[in-house]
Amino acid sequence: MTLKFVIRAGAALSIVCTAGCIPLTVGSTAQPVPVGTTVQSTSVYVIPNSFDDSVNHRSFPRYGIDPEVRFGLDDHSDIGVRIPSFSGIVANYKRRLNGVSQAPGPATAIMVGGGLVNWGDHAHLEATLITSAADNDRFTPYGGIRAMQVIPINKGAVHDSPTLGGFFGARLGSLRAGISPELGIFYDHSALKLHKGNILFVPAITIHGDIARLLRPW
Repeated sequence: MTLKFVIRAGAALSIVCTAGCIPLTVGSTAQPVPVGTTVQSTSVYVIPNSFDDSVNHRSFPRYGIDPEVRFGLDDHSDIGVRIPSFSGIVANYKRRLNGVSQAPGPATAIMVGGGLVNWGDHAHLEATLITSAADNDRFTPYGGIRAMQVIPINKGAVHDSPTLGGFFGARLGSLRAGISPELGIFYDHSALKLHKGNILFVPAITIHGDIARLLRPW
């Protein structure tokens, strides 16, 4: 997957994804990126029944694409920068709570961050608790809980309620060549009326590094 492809795909999907784009996917295990290592990933997600056309009695999904880069800071932590649906920028810090980075066995980590979303109309704050099985290059399940809040910073930007929920998924392959199917379930009372009801089901796939390597024999 080339950078040019990601930019073109993001531009196309940004037309479909309107205001209200926050980073609804995690796409990461609790294991921090190794020290001094940079890892790229791209999360693609869909929110079914996002738009309600009351005139024609139809609902439409909302799509998003979030490219992300993570860099290993030390033996316990890494940092990441994400561009949620090409309409903002969010940075976060992940720290493993049990043992050092790359230690064998299950891992638990806390991830906190913030930034700008919705074309700069809102500040964004987030906190995530992640737990995952022993990290390997074949199958690594993970899951956790996540809380997000947007704060209006421009005149006319709406006030919104916190978004709270959980997620689970599994990475197939490695950080440098893998994919992570994931499902998030969130309570989100949208002030913008961008979806029907207050419960969001967010299926997603995160692509890690060079997906072409994943297609080669292990």
